[in-house]
Amino acid sequence: MDNFQLSYQQRDSFMHQMSPYTKLLIILSISCVAIFNTSIYVASSLFLITLLSALFLTKISFRVYWGFGKIVLPFVIIISTVFPFFYGGQASMGSEEIAISTPIKDLSWAAITFGALLGLRFLTLCLAGLTFAFTTHPSDLVQNLSERGWDYRYVHAPVLGLILFPRFIKLALDILLSQKVRNLGYGMTSIRLKLLRFRHLVFAMLVLGLRNGQVQAMALDVRGYAAKKDRTYIRKSPGNAFTERLAKFILLLSIVYLIYHFNPEFMQWNI
Repeated sequence: MDNFQLSYQQRDSFMHQMSPYTKLLIILSISCVAIFNTSIYVASSLFLITLLSALFLTKISFRVYWGFGKIVLPFVIIISTVFPFFYGGQASMGSEEIAISTPIKDLSWAAITFGALLGLRFLTLCLAGLTFAFTTHPSDLVQNLSERGWDYRYVHAPVLGLILFPRFIKLALDILLSQKVRNLGYGMTSIRLKLLRFRHLVFAMLVLGLRNGQVQAMALDVRGYAAKKDRTYIRKSPGNAFTERLAKFILLLSIVYLIYHFNPEFMQWNI
């Protein structure tokens, strides 16, 4: 968790200039295809497109993404290596020919492909979420969606995540550092020490979450959210008509693909 930040990064990139609504449409399209897709080729292409977009359309260095990637990668490796042993004819593009023989179970190419598909799905969703968090200012998200007539209570819910999650991460780092400095749990076994530190960490984060939620609620009431239809804003919301039309076209393509994908003649497994 060292040097890990999940918050808005000020840049002048193609993704930064998109409106939050446009990026939400793109994220929705990518997420739906990534979750329901059963083709390893589509999953690989989608992951590659998401990765290239994150690296070249956001002007954010690879090191920033790697700060989160090194935390997620062990879980992806575990998913990709463990789930093939539970393969039972689910979605896969591989053959039933045995690829690896293990003492537990012989793994076919279909089982290995199934694990790779799950790993790529998870990585694509993480990259898409990180790109949105790094390129979307919380104020822009509230303003853009409120201008479209969305209820402020539903608009502010995801914004709280963008604002509070980085604070939770910083708080967790501060608490862990203070525990190490004060040598909390000296003489305990490693498991008991981790449980003790985790208990203090959870309590502090719950208190901080309740406190910040109360502050945000009071701020909304004081500023009269939902009291007027027209509001003035300090920041100019990013976005243009071309990128919004592009996002709608991408969403349409994802819907067409999913309709084709769930056709009983082509679908590989029964939902």
